[in-house]
Amino acid sequence: MAVEQLRRAVPGGIGAYARGLLGGIAQCGVDGDDIDLSLLASRIPGPVFPRGAQGADPLARFGRPVLVSRLPGPLLTRAWDHGWLRAPAGFDVVHSVSLASPPSAPARPVQHVVTVHDLAWRRHPGATTRRGAKWHEAALCRARDSDAALVVTSKFVAADLLGDGVQSDRITIVHGGSDHLVAEDPAQTEALLRRLGVRGEFLLTVSTLEPRKNVDRLVQAYGHIRAGLPEPWPLVIVGPTGWGPGLSGPPDQEGVVFAGAVTDAALTGLYRRARAFAYIPLTEGYGLPPLEAMRTGTPSVIANEVPSVVDLDEPGPPPARVINPFDVDDIAAGLMSILTDDVVRADLAVRGEAHARSRTWKIAAYQHIGLWKSLA
Repeated sequence: MAVEQLRRAVPGGIGAYARGLLGGIAQCGVDGDDIDLSLLASRIPGPVFPRGAQGADPLARFGRPVLVSRLPGPLLTRAWDHGWLRAPAGFDVVHSVSLASPPSAPARPVQHVVTVHDLAWRRHPGATTRRGAKWHEAALCRARDSDAALVVTSKFVAADLLGDGVQSDRITIVHGGSDHLVAEDPAQTEALLRRLGVRGEFLLTVSTLEPRKNVDRLVQAYGHIRAGLPEPWPLVIVGPTGWGPGLSGPPDQEGVVFAGAVTDAALTGLYRRARAFAYIPLTEGYGLPPLEAMRTGTPSVIANEVPSVVDLDEPGPPPARVINPFDVDDIAAGLMSILTDDVVRADLAVRGEAHARSRTWKIAAYQHIGLWKSLA
């Protein structure tokens, strides 16, 4: 399994998918144990040492053999892109958890699987860099034009691939899980909230600060409703800085608190203590943070292109308040509803938790294992 995303400083949602999937495989008993699974990645980031002189590889914690390239991440990805470096020999299937995928050697063809998480660069070109969009488009075309099996996490992304000419029998839909949250560390959570100056309940959002995540409109909508709230619940924004302007307005807006990146144990605590959760990106291929929040029983307001919550043709009412991410007034109305309407809050807390708990990484792992065995 090519898990290069786990070498990134900010692994993001793809990294969470890779970690969750590996955790799910570990829960599959004999079915997981009989998979001869190795991990493939670039060298450990940091100074270059002679072979064998680096410290323990962080990927070793997954309990699988790790094949480590001598190349750093950017060079390894470029070598794969241009076919200068190919998939290792001795494996029946090579699964890349992102579009960064090694080609097979002509003399020893291997069955490839590529996970396509989204086509966001096409839907919203202005919400990504030109360089990033160019790379993603080229990588997607290589996967599309190959004979690789394609895994997606939603019907939403599957529809995009079908519209791009991919045959349906090449696409497997596997939903991501919600059971990867670590146990809360109450002391960490309390220390974090004290440092931030947050007392009592709050509105929470979790995402990378970059244009596609739409935090700017969320902050605007919060500003519209703050004066009308029964209590001055702050908006706590958790997540690292990505590319481009995450916010166009002033960073010192009243009630808005930037927490930056936090530990996993503190994040679980924030989910549990938040009065409500908001996640309103312009588009997502799946979207793990809403599942994480809803698993803790936190009522949520979610954008209409977050298929972990509301996918194409889903039956029944959605387990969250769904809004138009381009409409600040609609976002504001959604926030006011989940913050102040006790009937709505109670309903969404119950249905949201049930929905999130139906998505597990063990189920996802079994689907992956079945796919790999069918191709081997």
